[in-house]
Amino acid sequence: MDMRLFDEKFRDNKSKYIIQSLLGGIAVGLALVLFDVVHQPMIIASFGASGFVAFTMPHRPIASPRHLIGGYIIAIIVGCATHYLTVLPIEHELTQTMFHIVASVIVVALAMFLMSVTNTEHAPATSIALGLVINDWTYVTVFRILAGILIIVGVQRLTRDWMIDLLG
Repeated sequence: MDMRLFDEKFRDNKSKYIIQSLLGGIAVGLALVLFDVVHQPMIIASFGASGFVAFTMPHRPIASPRHLIGGYIIAIIVGCATHYLTVLPIEHELTQTMFHIVASVIVVALAMFLMSVTNTEHAPATSIALGLVINDWTYVTVFRILAGILIIVGVQRLTRDWMIDLLG
């Protein structure tokens, strides 16, 4: 069992750890400018997790544009389509709650499945799908989600050659 408090690579790469963390924070911050951060917590939380992936493991396949952007595209398609299950006219509140739960189960399972079979796995994007099912959204929201992940990917791609994988 490893009992060290700090990663053994930290000593020789302090500036990389600091700058990559700052770059990730800045990229996520730029993406969040597009959103109402108070009323869209599911969406903005996914950007934080995607920023972590993009800037702490920039050379791993999971941080590639295929996974980052592809995962979000699948999540958007599945989330938007599944959302329509929750807007069916239902009179009883308990039944409406159950529809939201069932739709949430469907959207997470379907997003996981489609990301896996298309090799676009990006776990944080699953929360986008879930957020689109649970919350009301517009096509402007969808555009902002795509623009947000493109900002994160763009900053990562511009700085990737300089960065190192901070994890493991």
